[in-house]
Amino acid sequence: MEKWDLLDADGNPTGKTIVRGEPLHAGMYHLVEHIWIVDSKGRLLIQQRNTNLRLMPGVWAANSGSAQAGEDSESAARRELFEELSIRTAPGELVYGGRMRRRNSFTDLWILYRDIDVSSLRLQKEEVAQAKWVTTEQLIDMLGDRSFHHYGTAYFQFVFRAIERGRRTLYVTDLDGTLLQNDRTLSDHTVETVNRLISRGMMVSAATARGTIGVQLVQLDRIRFRHPVIMLGGVLTYDMARRRFLHSCDLSSGTVSAVLQAFRRVGRCPQLYRRRGNEVHIFYTELTPKEEQFIHRTDPNGRTFDHYYHRVPYLKNTPAIFFSCQGPRARQEELAAALESIGGIRVVMYADTYTEDNWFLEICRDDADKGTAARRLCQRVGADRIVAFGDNRNDIPLFREADLALCVENGSDDAKAVADRIIGSNTEDGVAEYLHAIYNRKL
Repeated sequence: MEKWDLLDADGNPTGKTIVRGEPLHAGMYHLVEHIWIVDSKGRLLIQQRNTNLRLMPGVWAANSGSAQAGEDSESAARRELFEELSIRTAPGELVYGGRMRRRNSFTDLWILYRDIDVSSLRLQKEEVAQAKWVTTEQLIDMLGDRSFHHYGTAYFQFVFRAIERGRRTLYVTDLDGTLLQNDRTLSDHTVETVNRLISRGMMVSAATARGTIGVQLVQLDRIRFRHPVIMLGGVLTYDMARRRFLHSCDLSSGTVSAVLQAFRRVGRCPQLYRRRGNEVHIFYTELTPKEEQFIHRTDPNGRTFDHYYHRVPYLKNTPAIFFSCQGPRARQEELAAALESIGGIRVVMYADTYTEDNWFLEICRDDADKGTAARRLCQRVGADRIVAFGDNRNDIPLFREADLALCVENGSDDAKAVADRIIGSNTEDGVAEYLHAIYNRKL
């Protein structure tokens, strides 16, 4: 015979108990636990109730149960998880999400962040028919077709916000083709949305192939980042507010010499990036017409950045941070082949988002990529997981390091193949809309 403790309207124990099944009169409440299990990709583990149950037979629902008399909320939640799904948890492992008063019960929300193989679960067949992982979008569809029990819109908003609060997620977005519009600008809607979410505590950063000049060109400082951003594809970590470098992956003078020799063998001239204090300056001996046009870009206010570029008689074999050049794909592939034998470097080729058959070829230290830099940043800011947004081949290392990889609809086939999900395009403010939905969870 199962007994429940009776609670008053404020959720305090009255010292009285009731046998399960007896009617609860007005002003009488008992304690219920709902346990939501969330994996590293943000999916939710749900269970289908046995068809023989009196209440909600065959319906998909949250993992839940009632606290027995004398049992505290956490102990009850841990017991229910083990009894119904054979999931063992240590004291303190469940994250408390808060309490709601609902009809004749108080519902305590508990969250378990864990990757679980569903096939390894031993289900309590009297209660649970099956269990499965679903995305938030799939859960919303199930609410729409009534295959999942609808506890009320306020309940789900409460749950999703608690899930997001319970873990520290770092959201890292690419710029070109992802956060930026096709005209290389930030839309007012994206700026307003992201700034509002940052002010409410959301951890947002950027990971871009652009350097300090490039982010000024697109006025990235319109977004008030509270956390550092990643530049030059992972070479630099930069504090936008203080305008200073926090981390740099430098190439040795020997590596610089080897790379320059490879360029000479194929008759090419690179742009060589070096740090000067907290600025990046670019050195070159000659430029293609496309590259010449590239360095004379202006920001929306007509400001130029020519003073960061330096034409020199020859490039010195002194430490640097980055090489870059542009050209048709076939020519870039020839150069990439000439660089293959050089140790300690990473060669990245990807299509220009804005110009047909113009490809960027970039060279940096072999431990410098968006993914490695994002993981380093995650540790620096004390985040538990990474959610990444991107669109191109150079975002693949970021996608592979992220717990959840999201490619915008306009992204390349290569990027989409690695991503976990596809979201709205850059011209639809896909990143901002996704962040807004995550925060608000409007059903």
